[in-house]
Amino acid sequence: MFEMLRVEAKKAIEIIEKHEFARIYTHYDADGISSGAIVALALMRHGKSVHVSFLSGLNEGVEEDELVIFADMGSGYPDILSSLESDIIVVDHHFPAGRIEPKRNFAHINPHLAGIDGSFELSASGTAYVLAEEIGNNRDLSSTALVGIIGDKQKITGGNLEVIRRGVDSGCIEERDGIRLISGKIRDVLRLSLEPYLDFYSKEDELDDFLDRFGIDGDREVDELTRDEERKLANAIAIRILKMNSYPGVFEDISGRKFYLRDELIKNAVMLSEVINATGRKASQSVGFGICMRDEGYLDRGYELWRKFTEEVHQEIEKRRDQVTEGECVRYLIMENGTSTGPIASVFSRYLFSDKPFVALNIKRDGRVKVSARCNRGLADKIDLSEVMRRSAEKVGGRGGGHVVAAGANINAESVDEFLREVDRLCCIHLSSS
Repeated sequence: MFEMLRVEAKKAIEIIEKHEFARIYTHYDADGISSGAIVALALMRHGKSVHVSFLSGLNEGVEEDELVIFADMGSGYPDILSSLESDIIVVDHHFPAGRIEPKRNFAHINPHLAGIDGSFELSASGTAYVLAEEIGNNRDLSSTALVGIIGDKQKITGGNLEVIRRGVDSGCIEERDGIRLISGKIRDVLRLSLEPYLDFYSKEDELDDFLDRFGIDGDREVDELTRDEERKLANAIAIRILKMNSYPGVFEDISGRKFYLRDELIKNAVMLSEVINATGRKASQSVGFGICMRDEGYLDRGYELWRKFTEEVHQEIEKRRDQVTEGECVRYLIMENGTSTGPIASVFSRYLFSDKPFVALNIKRDGRVKVSARCNRGLADKIDLSEVMRRSAEKVGGRGGGHVVAAGANINAESVDEFLREVDRLCCIHLSSS
């Protein structure tokens, strides 16, 4: 499975051995933070010094050094990478946007270049794990890789499945049958969960009726349920999801198997991923990074950020669901200084408005606009959101890209209307040609 990736990983190691220090840039979401931690920890165990920075994209600027490593980013910025006077290693899973012409030593570890679909079958954290495994005995980092696999809503198949198998074989990952949920009392889990999103936030009476109807004890801890209790809960959740306008494949995405992690500070893999993602979205990436590095001093702050961020997303969903605008082939939501666009777009596209791609735009005070586009896997057979975001952003002088089902862009506020018209036009073209 990883033979071609290992070839490039060995090339990366040859570059690493020339240096005592590495400057690491990584994305600020769960996949990026866990990828950065895997690379950093593997290098530190190998006797190297590192400095880690978190970015939303390379357009924010990069400080050059003798060795620069990009994790969960880089493949979409061939122009920037080609301009750097550094040895460069890219550990990414985004589809390469063009030819990189490095000025010095270069290694590009990317599943798309090895016949693996990075959109579904191998996360950036899984790609980072392949490099870590080549560097030394880092099998325990397979559990850290799960943070990104879950955080990017990837399939447990292909390269991701291989990473998990290695963790299970080494005892770092425990796999059980069941439904993947965050930790906590059932009542709190159903109210706060974003994946699956069950629309119980601020609906206490409706939640009580739900628990009573299915005979579920809301004070039971999810992680302590018996197999029969979990089946009852899973059946109830499935019925709830079916009554919503959800993408039919949602339940398959979250059921079947769940994972517990021997060496991580948070044992429930879903909970760990949610906490790490929240720290990134709240601009406290160092907290999530510290948790991935297994420093207990960051744990309480991580939980605090997770709860605050999760409640903010739920509040934003309640506030904005009636503000969604219908295009011809997309739906979109324009916010000003709103909460993070990605989680909101994910919930809307998977649970509330699943029949069309969804685009969330957040206009910031400085005039920049953060865009997140999402669609479900059924629509991904017809629409490539990565291409749509790239082409639409370029038309208005911005930058865009990502994955087939999850992509984004950065544009200016004055370009919003033209950008949305182009997004809608391109999505209609994709749909009509499929």
